[in-house]
Amino acid sequence: MKNKLSWIILIYFVLINTTFAEEKIKVFYSGFSFSNNYESNQMFAQYTSKILEESQKHNEINFISKNILDELNKSSFKNIYLDTKNLLNFDKYPDNAVVMSVVLQHEEFSQEYNYSTNSFSGFYDAFFQILFFDFSDKSLIASIPFEFEKSIISKNKINEKNIIERIKKFYKQDRPFVDLIKLVNQFNIKRKYDLRIGITNVKIKERAFENMPKNAKKFTSSIKNLIAQSFSKRLSHHHNVSIVPYSEGQAIGKNMKFRFVQTDEVYSIKLPSPDYHVDIELKGFKKVLAKQTAVEELYLYGSFINLSIYQPDIGKYYFDESLRGVTQVKIPKNQVDVNDWRKYYYNLEVLFDNFSRNIISQNQKWMKEASKNKIKKKLKDLNKIIEKLK
Repeated sequence: MKNKLSWIILIYFVLINTTFAEEKIKVFYSGFSFSNNYESNQMFAQYTSKILEESQKHNEINFISKNILDELNKSSFKNIYLDTKNLLNFDKYPDNAVVMSVVLQHEEFSQEYNYSTNSFSGFYDAFFQILFFDFSDKSLIASIPFEFEKSIISKNKINEKNIIERIKKFYKQDRPFVDLIKLVNQFNIKRKYDLRIGITNVKIKERAFENMPKNAKKFTSSIKNLIAQSFSKRLSHHHNVSIVPYSEGQAIGKNMKFRFVQTDEVYSIKLPSPDYHVDIELKGFKKVLAKQTAVEELYLYGSFINLSIYQPDIGKYYFDESLRGVTQVKIPKNQVDVNDWRKYYYNLEVLFDNFSRNIISQNQKWMKEASKNKIKKKLKDLNKIIEKLK
């Protein structure tokens, strides 16, 4: 009797596991899009939009969309069935369809002359969102941020034409979207999430602009998006959680507008209100000469922020602290033209990455360097909150 009961229990769990394994969500891939309209492309996606405009003029294939589609078609997913045969054919989507789109949200380029190599070093950064939304009411289900960076070395100063040619080569010859599959597989994609987190406010203090490019104030929205995307990507990557997109200058009435590259029509999806809000205030930067030799100088680049994570419905703050991050950078002795902003931005990335890591496992050395206060318990409590988001 005991053996019979054991067999019944075993068969039951086998059947349950088989059922769960078969419960994959069918997702319709709708294509590659911009998280903006034509007017804002000049600010947020100036290089890629020009590449695609040039391709259309010459009746060339949209190689960026093709690159993404090729990666999707030769990949397998753990928890979704992906339909890639009905791009933008919305008539074939059922009312309750879950739709996926790869969205370019922002891109940046910066460069400086390196006196030690007698060449210009350029950096191209592209920031994306993998969006999942409900086709019936056009509401966001989940958003997974990701990014990539391409370095460019040239003996001559890199102009816009050079940048566009290098980006085209990058898209055509490299596989920039290969990690997209890994990111989707890390997430437990569901039709509905009970709790959400998102960056709701980014502030930049006046003195922080002093260490940014001269025209930075004209592109405040762009810089805010850059900061929010950098934080979101690292929190999402380390914790496998969806982040409600931050879209300074793009979201209107809690809607996110995006335009597929295959059509002129602008679509809009409703963004849910996060249950947990993240506020980032960039206070400023500092650069200190720490050491020098006959050939180079060692500088400490510091970034200073206020970071708050809270639940506005009940007025409870889980984290509300000032944080600082410092990185060491070696610069050739005779180098005059130094791109400090690029180094400060890298320092911010490291700070966001360390913060996200320390939520999982607290490092005493980092906590002491990052804050004047004791933050270990707050970080541990944050980890419990983030677990609820999955």
